[in-house]
Amino acid sequence: MFNARILPILIGLLSFFVSGQSTRFFVSAHQDDWQLFMNPNVYESIKNDADKTVIIHTTAGEAGMGMGNDAYYLAREKGSFAAVRFLSNTYTTGAGLGAEMQRNYVDLNGHQVLRYQYRNCVVYLLRLPDGNGQGTGYELHEYKTLAKLFDGSSQNVPSIDKSTIYKDRKDLETTLNALLLNEQIGENTEIHLADTDPNINPGDHSDHQTSCKFFQAVAKEMGGIKLYLYTNYASAQQPKNVPEEGFLVSAAAWGVTTAHIADHRHYSTWDDMHNSWIGRQYFRTISLPKK
Repeated sequence: MFNARILPILIGLLSFFVSGQSTRFFVSAHQDDWQLFMNPNVYESIKNDADKTVIIHTTAGEAGMGMGNDAYYLAREKGSFAAVRFLSNTYTTGAGLGAEMQRNYVDLNGHQVLRYQYRNCVVYLLRLPDGNGQGTGYELHEYKTLAKLFDGSSQNVPSIDKSTIYKDRKDLETTLNALLLNEQIGENTEIHLADTDPNINPGDHSDHQTSCKFFQAVAKEMGGIKLYLYTNYASAQQPKNVPEEGFLVSAAAWGVTTAHIADHRHYSTWDDMHNSWIGRQYFRTISLPKK
C-alpha cells in the first residue's frame, strides 16, 4: 500500500531532476539546522554533481559565548563541514579528498565573508551573533541580533570575529544579494529556508525566522526563484516521512556532525530532542515570478 506521508518528499525530489543546471541555496542560521530540518534534500542536491549546493550559516550559533567556551562556534562549524564531506563522499566512486576544504574570503558588498568549498558544495559563514530563541540577544554582543537588525532596532551589528560590521538591514540584504549572484549557475535557482507562517512552523527560533525574512526579501527583489519553506521544531510532532535511503543518510550525517562537536571537547548533541527531527522533512514550495 502506498504511504501518502512520503508523497511531499517524492514530489520535492522530482524537482531536483528538472532539465537545466541548478543552484540550491540552503539557509541554515545555525550550523546544525540543515542536517536536522533540510535533509535528505541537501543530500539529493549534492548528489547532482553538475549542480551547485550552497549552505549559508548566517549566525555563529555560539549561544552568547562569542569566541569563548573553547570556541564552541568552531566546533559546530567543523560538524557542518564534516557532514558536507560525508554526504559528498557517499555517492562518489573515487577516493575522498581528505578533511581539508578550499578556504577563502570573498568580497561581498565590501564585506569579507568566509567561504569553504568541497567538490560542488559551498559553505558560507557570516558569523553574526546568536540571537537567543526570541531574538533578544546576549549581553556579550550588547544584545544586538539579526532580528533587531531586520526591524531597525539595532544597527552596526558585527560578526563575532570582528571581521566585518553590517550597518543596517539594507547593508545585509545587499550583501546577501551579492552572495546569491556570486554563486548562481545554470537556469534554476532555489532557496531553502524556514517557513515564516506560524501556523505551519510554530515555536521556531528567531534566528531561523529572521534569516528567512532577509532572504525572502532578497529573493522577491531578484525574482525567478523557487522557495522551499521548511517546518523546523514542530516537525518532531509529525509522522516520519523520509524514505529509507534518505533516513539512513540523514541519520548518518547527523551522527557525523555530533561526533565532530564532541571531538572538539563539547557535549554531543546526539540526544532524544535533536534525534526526534531525523526522518521528518516537511516543506512547501513557492515560485516567485521573474522580474
